[in-house]
Order: sequence, then structure tokens, then C-alpha cells
Amino acid sequence: GIHPGGIGGTGIHPGGIGGTGITALGVIQRFGSIYVNGQEYVLSPQTRYSVDGTAGTAKDLRLGDRVTVQAAADGQAVAQVVRVEHAVIGRVTNVDAAKRQFTILGETIQAGKMTPLTVHNSDQSLPFAALKAGDVVSVSGLDRGNGHWLATEICRRYPADAAPARVPLLLRGRVDAIYPGQNTLEVGATKLKVNGTLLRAIQVGQSVVVRGEYTDGKTRAESISPTALAAQEVGNRVSLLGYLDRGTDGWTTHGVSLVENHHTLYENGDAADMQAGSMVAI
Repeated sequence: GIHPGGIGGTGIHPGGIGGTGITALGVIQRFGSIYVNGQEYVLSPQTRYSVDGTAGTAKDLRLGDRVTVQAAADGQAVAQVVRVEHAVIGRVTNVDAAKRQFTILGETIQAGKMTPLTVHNSDQSLPFAALKAGDVVSVSGLDRGNGHWLATEICRRYPADAAPARVPLLLRGRVDAIYPGQNTLEVGATKLKVNGTLLRAIQVGQSVVVRGEYTDGKTRAESISPTALAAQEVGNRVSLLGYLDRGTDGWTTHGVSLVENHHTLYENGDAADMQAGSMVAI
């Protein structure tokens, strides 16, 4: 498993960014500034923060969070925007403590030995065995495809016995199927009932984030929006860490298409070694 301190050696070299900007998509490995994919990003008073699209502060950043950082690179990389993007938020339905696995919304989430489990709005950390069915948690992680995630950070928002009647729901992933007649959307391993009008704006194969809530135990999706990096958000350098997925036009990771050519350099292998489910640093 990957833990936030162990992503080093990925072949991403911090030097030589130059130019106007860099977009990094990876995991917070350590603080000071923040380190993502082995690169330091300086946090300045001008840095803006968001958590799942809502404005936040530097205090919202946790070790192991999956983030997108947009930075201006001028000698050192200064973060302009840091976006925390949780993989899944919801109610835990079952836990396999021996395998360090748990399920939310039908998604299977694998925790590594070093994956931190913390308590919302506190500095408290918990052993994995403290996670129980019914707990409401947010998970940062990397998408392994087909409804499987590698958790890099888990935060317990409410213990099972103290969860309110309405709790938030969030799911990222690729749209695998749309059933307009049934007002149903399939993302990863999850089928969700949605308002039919929300289905008109999306298509199969798109990377989306679904937001909603559980009301009296029933899941209700309230919004579906595309998550792929918009062209105008990308600097002239991009740093990505993720699992390879096979898209309609070739390889993707995090919904970003990877275009290879004869100049592409490969470390620890070559083009023939690219396979779905492999973790890569780009």
C-alpha cells in the first residue's frame, strides 16, 4: 500500500518546472509547505483552498488527502489553489478488520498499514479496528477502478451511534451506465437513484462527482458534475499519481487522457508494461 511518506522514488523530479505553472494531482505526503508527488509547494497568504468544491482554509488539509494543486513556478513552486477532493463520503456498511477493508455505497475501500484514521475537527487518531459499520466517514484515496479504492486518509465524521438523521454523500468515479427509464446512475460499483433531469447532462465514460445525502437511511443524489481537469486549469507542467485505466481512446488516470508518442520516456519498464490497475507517476 501507499502511505503518505512512501511515494518517493516515483521518478517525478521537482527541479526544472520553469514556465508559468504546474498542476499536481496526488497525495499530501508531508507538511512544512506541502509535499505532493515528491515536490514542495509553498503555501502563501494568497493561497486559496477548497474541500470538495466548498471554500476552506489551510487547517482543512490533512496528511494523506488527495489534492489537486495549481502552482506558479518561479524558482520555487508557490501554491495558488489547493483543492482537497475526497473519493467517497458516506456511511460505512461493513468492515473487514483483518483485511483492513471496508465498504461505503458499495465501493470497496482498502486501507494500507500506514493509512491515517482521524476524527473530524480534532487531532485524535484512531486504530483501524475502531472503524464500525454505521460510522460516517470521508475517504481520500486513489481510484483503482471497478469500485475499488486505495485509501490514503480516512476521517470519521460521526460515530455510528451519534450520526444525525441526514448525513452527506459524495462519490467520485466514472459513469459506467445510465438507466434513464429507472432514473438510475451507475458509478464504479454503486447504483444510485437520481432525478432524471440530472442524467441529461452526463454521458457514459465521463468522470463525475456525485453529491447528495442519506435521509432516513435512503441515498439521494442531488447533483452530478464532471470532474476532469479543465484545460484552462492545467499549467504547462502536470504531475499526476494514480492508477491506469483503459478509456475509449487509450490510457487515462483520474479521467485525464494520457497521450504517448515516440518522445515519451518510461522508467521501470516500457510502453508494453502499461496495464490497467498499475500505479504510475506521470
